[in-house]
Amino acid sequence: MAIDRIIRVDMTTGDVSEARAPEAYALLGGRALTSRMLLEETDARIHPLSEAAKLFIAPGLLAGTAVTTSGRTSFGFKSPLTGGTKEANVGGQLGHRLARLGIKAIVVSGASPDGWKRLDIDGKGARLSGADDLAGRSNYDLHRELVGEALRTRAAATIGPAGEHRMSSASVAVTDPEGRPTRHAARGGPGAVMGAKGLKAIVVDDAEGVRTVPGENAKEFKGEVVKFSKMVLDDPRVHNTSRYGTAGVIKFVNRDNVLSMPTRNHREGSWEHADSISGQVIEELGKERGGKMLPCMAGCIIKCAILYNDEHGEHVTTALEFETIALLGSNLEIGPADAVAELDRLCDDIGLDTIEVGNAIGVAMEAGVLAWGDWEGTKRLLDEDVRGGTPLGRIIGGGTAHVAATYGIDRVPVVKGQGLPAWEPRTLKGMGITYSSSPQGADHTAGMVTARGATPDTLVKQSRQEQLTMMAVDSVGVCQFTNALPGDMAAFISERFGEPLSEDELLTLSREAIETEREFNRRAGFDREDDRLPQWLRDEPLPMPDGPSTFDIEDALIDEVWG
Repeated sequence: MAIDRIIRVDMTTGDVSEARAPEAYALLGGRALTSRMLLEETDARIHPLSEAAKLFIAPGLLAGTAVTTSGRTSFGFKSPLTGGTKEANVGGQLGHRLARLGIKAIVVSGASPDGWKRLDIDGKGARLSGADDLAGRSNYDLHRELVGEALRTRAAATIGPAGEHRMSSASVAVTDPEGRPTRHAARGGPGAVMGAKGLKAIVVDDAEGVRTVPGENAKEFKGEVVKFSKMVLDDPRVHNTSRYGTAGVIKFVNRDNVLSMPTRNHREGSWEHADSISGQVIEELGKERGGKMLPCMAGCIIKCAILYNDEHGEHVTTALEFETIALLGSNLEIGPADAVAELDRLCDDIGLDTIEVGNAIGVAMEAGVLAWGDWEGTKRLLDEDVRGGTPLGRIIGGGTAHVAATYGIDRVPVVKGQGLPAWEPRTLKGMGITYSSSPQGADHTAGMVTARGATPDTLVKQSRQEQLTMMAVDSVGVCQFTNALPGDMAAFISERFGEPLSEDELLTLSREAIETEREFNRRAGFDREDDRLPQWLRDEPLPMPDGPSTFDIEDALIDEVWG
């Protein structure tokens, strides 16, 4: 089955058209495709929220197939946070639904001149219609109405109030397998871009599509699926993730020889109350309250999504992940798990990147806007100010760098304007190399390097390799928690499309895609000085058992990652 339809939506005129993808896009999907189209179709110098900006949405190359976790979707755009190229990657039901209708990408351009719109896509085509009745409504409410009882065939991608307010930390919420808006294309502000277009919701119904996209070499492809699934299920790392979710790393990162649990706006690397928000405590609460581990998309065998209920057994969130727990929890000195879960629920409902808003509130606390640990104040800030679009809410929703500039704070946890994830570059120095050298800015999913004690040269090589691998992962559309290797992905692509592709050829495609992103940034005005960590990470040490640790990798060495 060919997945080669590109749907173009002109929000200014209301026109919706369709064309076949160029042959040059045949082996491009997900992030590689959105980054390529962004470079080819967008002037890198434009304002990211202008009418001339575009939003690109693409499932991965393996979407719709039986490959586990292959339903991830890429949102590509010029970021209102970084001013450069950005891809936000999300699970949920959207990617498989698009692929089963043969859709390779959606391109949204222009801006609605007369109110909010919704885009509906099904076996009969794509249609744009008025959606002023959806204006002001939050994500949980939207997904109940737009997906509802049609959960088996339908998925939505929506913006909440933050996206309507065009806040730079706004996310796009995607339907999970239970019909809830707990999966988010979050990093970099895709919700703001979608909001600037006047597009409130995208609803995809694949009732008339195929059930599973076959491989061109069907027997060989099925064999690769079975082999890969067994490898994933036998992986001890997956066993841990399936039991505790990503929250399972908290006990590890909070140790005094790792110090990667950000506390008080990243001033410290551990928190004395971290056990209260750990994966192990969350697991015990789940046993008492009917919680369980769920897949974030159909066909996922890992099941790392934590279904978190309150003390009455009522659903709170299904996305209580390490980064969220760290940035909204220890970074703000807020706990226990119930408190963080409620903040996460608010972010999902309003449509906010929990990493960005956690950093932004941390800077606001440093400025004295709230006291450290003020959970009630943080709830009000999100639920009243950000949701309501008050001046204070717009400052917070504008992201970490915006808060720092507003309150005159010079200690800003950002790279390329994007808030730092939880992984600490002063102790896990490979992460600092990735944050610096990735075209995406401070994004842990661009290339995880958690080795300790390695030489700087080795860390540079590891960062380069992990960034290339993650480009491949985001382009074929599988989850990083499968721990898929380039050889695995090359084998899948070979049998899916009936064209041999070697591991080296796959990595060459990844390198070309990263160079595409770097070229966009160059055209946008980025230079070597943008590939730098904030100076305080070099100046403020964290106390390690063998002595104080700062980020001390030379800039010249970082420049060698891509040459």
